[in-house]
Amino acid sequence: MTKMRKISLGFSISLISLILLAGAVSANKKKGIATPQGNDLSRNEIRAITIESWDCVRDGVDYGWEVITDKDSDYHKLSQYPSQGDRAKYQKDLPASSQAFRRVKTVPGKPQNLKSRFGDKGGDKDKLLAVKFQFTYPGYHEVTIRPPRVNFYKIERVRGYYSENDLEREDYKKQIEERRAKNAKYDIYGIELPGIVKGLSVWVLGRGNNYELEGWVEDWKGETHVVRFGSVNFVGWRPMVAKIPSYIPQDTDSFPQVKTLVFKQFKLRSNPKTSGEMVYLYMDEFKVLTDIFDVHFDGAEVNFDDDDKKSKLKTDKMLERLEKSLKCEAVQDEASNPAPDSKDQPKNP
Repeated sequence: MTKMRKISLGFSISLISLILLAGAVSANKKKGIATPQGNDLSRNEIRAITIESWDCVRDGVDYGWEVITDKDSDYHKLSQYPSQGDRAKYQKDLPASSQAFRRVKTVPGKPQNLKSRFGDKGGDKDKLLAVKFQFTYPGYHEVTIRPPRVNFYKIERVRGYYSENDLEREDYKKQIEERRAKNAKYDIYGIELPGIVKGLSVWVLGRGNNYELEGWVEDWKGETHVVRFGSVNFVGWRPMVAKIPSYIPQDTDSFPQVKTLVFKQFKLRSNPKTSGEMVYLYMDEFKVLTDIFDVHFDGAEVNFDDDDKKSKLKTDKMLERLEKSLKCEAVQDEASNPAPDSKDQPKNP
């Protein structure tokens, strides 16, 4: 084993250990030091938080998440932002073509190392995200696994910054002008991640297919970053971990400091040496390892307006929303996912 592989393996083991440890201590949250403004905690309040389990039906979508391939005839339309005009209607069961085949649904099950959040009577309530696909020819293929385009996963973002790369790209000019006209507000679909994220983990049940798993996250400036979980070329259940690099911006010098990331999608990539066999892949218990520390100071209770108050309570609201959603309870999206009028509901399921 090379030195680089040893370092990489050592980091993965350490990060997995941290996630498991953080999950254990999160049940006994520290009380911290009592202050007039609340209990002030140490600068690093690291917790492992489940952000998706695929146990619940979201807005009537019973197949879990959407799965598309780069061989779908409407791939580019399906990949568009909500603000970029008409999107193609998603089909969960894509008929087999001369290039690719895909299916997605949820099935009962859970890794033996994980406890059911529904208790001993969990049974069929514990679900897995199940993906089935195949490509006809060898090559550099791409499979996207993402949240469905429904209101539960719809997030309103405010972007006051545009990179030079954006301004130079012809295909972005119209989009940028539209955002400026709307006070730089735009919608994306995904899961808003609480706190300053250190890493992501997801349990994967593999069957020895040589595909690389990636995660895509968007920062508060609107830039997308790719983080790598590694190869799914193994058999059985395994927790896969991706580090969030320190160069991805997640905070500012002003208060509130935290600028949340949004997890947008997983991607699986093949290469010409990848076998052309039918692929069966299952996912469960998607978590973040994150620092949810909030600063307490004299004057934090003073609010200019409701928006000011919400911005300071955002982390607590996000955690409450996640806790309710994992129990399949109804949630209010006032913090980060404002519920649109019925006429603004996404057209495709």
